[in-house]
Amino acid sequence: MVEVYYYVPQDKVENAIECGLKLSEWYEKEVHMGLENRKCFSALLNPKDDMDKYKSSAYRCIKLELYPRYCFVADKYLYEIGLNHPEVMKLYVESVMPIENYTFGLYRLPECLVTSTVIPEQISLLDRRLDSPILFNSSEELYINNVIEEFKQEYDDLNDRLLYCFLKGRVTDGELDVVEEEGNSLVAFIDKKTGRAFTIKKPLK
Repeated sequence: MVEVYYYVPQDKVENAIECGLKLSEWYEKEVHMGLENRKCFSALLNPKDDMDKYKSSAYRCIKLELYPRYCFVADKYLYEIGLNHPEVMKLYVESVMPIENYTFGLYRLPECLVTSTVIPEQISLLDRRLDSPILFNSSEELYINNVIEEFKQEYDDLNDRLLYCFLKGRVTDGELDVVEEEGNSLVAFIDKKTGRAFTIKKPLK
């Protein structure tokens, strides 16, 4: 069994726990899987992947214990972008995989596509104090850290590259002054309010 999380409006929690989640009532979309389109609703691998609902009193988070064969993981951000860009929706469909094949941190916002009705015995309220601890803070944070580590393997100066782009943005916003010379990798950024200087090595290629 796999554990995933789903937010239910506060006024529907009792009914969901007592009657389950009927796929015909709760499905959100149809997604092409294999040779067919399948109805499914979108659950989360980490309850903190939707912080708005996590903090909201209008929703309650329920924990679903499901058989893996009814669970697929996809990149939800690709789906949202793909609603207006068919070429990206194709990438979304290609991102769908059985949940047992998914590696945490692979997608920035993974969604678990549940393709079956969930019976009451598989549903419980999430208790943040007593439930088993979540292994990572959020999928987004894990994804970003993984991508940065991946690029660090290829670019030894990645931190300087990232810092340079960030500080250049603050220059554009009028917060910093910059002192840099053509052909010189040393750059100084100076905070206009505090006078603090940030020095970095700008990549020359």
